[in-house]
Amino acid sequence: MAEVPINDGHNNLMTSRTQNYLPIPEIPRCLQQSTITKGLISYNEAQKLDRYGLAAHTCVWAPQPGASKFGELKAAVMMHLRFDGTFGFPGGLINFDEDVVEGLNREMNEEIGFGHIGCPVTWNDYYKTQVIHEKELVLHFFIKEVTLDQLQDLEKRTLLAPDFGKEVMGNVRVPLYTMENMYSGLPEFLNNRFIGTAKQDLLLALHHVKLLTETDIIEVMLKSQTLNLAPS
Repeated sequence: MAEVPINDGHNNLMTSRTQNYLPIPEIPRCLQQSTITKGLISYNEAQKLDRYGLAAHTCVWAPQPGASKFGELKAAVMMHLRFDGTFGFPGGLINFDEDVVEGLNREMNEEIGFGHIGCPVTWNDYYKTQVIHEKELVLHFFIKEVTLDQLQDLEKRTLLAPDFGKEVMGNVRVPLYTMENMYSGLPEFLNNRFIGTAKQDLLLALHHVKLLTETDIIEVMLKSQTLNLAPS
């Protein structure tokens, strides 16, 4: 028998089966810090906060096996430089009359032209939900795998997106390697300014899609703190 869609409190239609598959993710031990675990709740719990605002963001990535002269590529992971000078993921505030996923795809289309690649974000890409009670805001985070061709198309389409030059100042690919000086590459990238929990969400996404192990994350975090390794 087909399941009947139910309202989740924000006019978002989901089946009961879908809701049951949106639990709190298991956080790797090396990332069990307050900025990640504080406010971490299941999607079902988030539905009860129907007076809170909603926001959703997506880590878009594509497999990219091979190497460059700087190190192993592994994948192309998209982030962007925001209007406020920090790095973050595409997405934004969801209107109260929108489904979370529909609103997320709308925001991503406005920011990076995401709708043109024909591969929308779905609930299958959902990863976690956090709540910031002091701001009365619920944050949803998704991880979306696309092909390398699709990601390259997005990089070009960002220049034509409605919010380019307004909210989005440009896309970047995250360097996933560590160079010979043991600092340049991903360790140095992590010393940029990130909006909210975007830095931690990046590491969670890299672990979730098996691009970095817990050992890898521990090592890259330690190297990012060893500033004497940075080129002068």
